[in-house]
Amino acid sequence: GPVVDARGEGSGTGPRRRSRQTRQMIEASRILVALKDPDQVEELTALACMLAQAGKGKEILALHVIQIPRSLPLETELTAEIDVGEAMLAKAQAVAEERFDLEIRTELLQAREAAPAILEEAKEKGVDLIILGYNRRWRFGDRLLQATTLEYVVRHASCQVLLSVSPTKGA
Repeated sequence: GPVVDARGEGSGTGPRRRSRQTRQMIEASRILVALKDPDQVEELTALACMLAQAGKGKEILALHVIQIPRSLPLETELTAEIDVGEAMLAKAQAVAEERFDLEIRTELLQAREAAPAILEEAKEKGVDLIILGYNRRWRFGDRLLQATTLEYVVRHASCQVLLSVSPTKGA
């Protein structure tokens, strides 16, 4: 995909060099944002874009995994889920473009389990930072499922993982 410098321009001058002292703790040339919750798309995409702009020219990949129940063939087209996934990815692209003047790549995957699919994609694309969201407002069952996904990714990722937890309602 296109690599854009810190100002979102493909200019030949390249990004400004930072002195060692001011360099960010998180240095990532390829960021994968795993999107699951429509409510968190803007927040997570913005986080990826801010990290991208804080460092060198970076590549951002927004990913949504549609989980296919074992009772169905893996290639089953779940139209409603596909629509939701595509809408989330389109929103991520819009946020990156309108707020940060960045171009991001998007990917919609179908898998039995989200976590291994996220890690597989990260490995394949040479990602060095995975951003995940966790929403405390989800119903208990959804929170449990998401916690399992997060734990799996954190435990097995071969790169840095950044977890963004949305604040509780009262905050």
